[in-house]
Amino acid sequence: MSSQEFRRGNNLRGARGIRRARGGWRGSSYTAASTPQLQPRANEPFGPRIDSFTTKQLLIEEESPEIEHVKYVASYNWLNDSSAIILVPGSPPAWTPLAEDVKLRPDSEPVYRDVNAARYAAHPMEPAVRSVLAMQPLSELPLVDVFGCGSTFGNLLRCARSQPKPFRFDVDVIGDTVFMVRREETPTEMITDLQGYGHTFPEAYTSWDANVRNSTSHQRIVSYAFGGMQFFIRSETDAYLRDSSTGSLSLKKSQKEASVDGVLDTLGIDARQPVGGSALTIQEQGTPIPQDAIFDIKTRASYREYNMEEILPRLWMNQTPNFLLAYHEFGKFTNPKVKSVRDSVLKWQTDNANDLARFHALVRRIVDVVRDSDGQQFEISCDGQGDLCITKQIAEGREALPTDLSGLWQSI
Repeated sequence: MSSQEFRRGNNLRGARGIRRARGGWRGSSYTAASTPQLQPRANEPFGPRIDSFTTKQLLIEEESPEIEHVKYVASYNWLNDSSAIILVPGSPPAWTPLAEDVKLRPDSEPVYRDVNAARYAAHPMEPAVRSVLAMQPLSELPLVDVFGCGSTFGNLLRCARSQPKPFRFDVDVIGDTVFMVRREETPTEMITDLQGYGHTFPEAYTSWDANVRNSTSHQRIVSYAFGGMQFFIRSETDAYLRDSSTGSLSLKKSQKEASVDGVLDTLGIDARQPVGGSALTIQEQGTPIPQDAIFDIKTRASYREYNMEEILPRLWMNQTPNFLLAYHEFGKFTNPKVKSVRDSVLKWQTDNANDLARFHALVRRIVDVVRDSDGQQFEISCDGQGDLCITKQIAEGREALPTDLSGLWQSI
């Protein structure tokens, strides 16, 4: 798709932007998106119960499923702008280590808990879906059973592994796809009690490429088969290795050589009604980075050994092949190195086969129940101790996608 086939946004402005709390960087100034439409808080009443069960009640298969046919399908960057602007395909910050290690300042400023909701509260999954449709020919898209994110899938995996952490998120059934949508107390909920160097380290050791400068976050969507179901998962990537970024994934050409306006109509950009006085703007900009080149970052004081069990479930879920564990002494990091974790992730998958079989059974139960139930919107919740509950959603205005995009997705 040519650059004319994307609507251009406002002029870029502002300095380095805010990133989420997991480990990326953010600068001293940022521009929030326009005032979001507030979603109901997580402690509001539940709707009628459709189903409830404990993970121990689930029947699991004798042969545990494994992730297969992994594919990077789309990506986008959020721009640091008062409007909701994404760059497709965007790219993560590049690994640019310092020539000489220096002592860094500790983290101090608050960060968004969920950058997608903070920047586009009305439909936080919309940017992911539009980037998929921009980068993949419609004829090649598989039937997607579950479209979620690292947060929603992570909650279900912890539940399957009997790890006591409460959660609550939305479900929207669109066609045959079950969309799982993260929901915090408010879209702009922030984490304020930061400690360590999880943000200042990436700020010092990575940098945005020139064609995506002024970005605040890189989001990727990967697909894979897992136990007969097709998963699409969106997650945030910390950085990539330039030396490994071989190969490319091009933005799709119109299958019928449609006009510029026709392509935009196909993507649903022009037809969508603005929400809350603003609409999502898409710009073709950036460079597709292959999955082999990306990595996540964790920092830790040298006297505290890091337990890889804390990160391996996420790396397995997102199929991230590389990892940087950076140790420091009072803020000074010494020669940090990015390493492959493929073997460690595969070993974790084997060692946790029973838990993953239960996770598969858990997701399958949810998918079957909501597909067979009346209505489209549901909620999934667990208090961390008792049953996992599937309830009808009683709050209005929480559709995963706007009407035009929902209709387009159902027609694929």
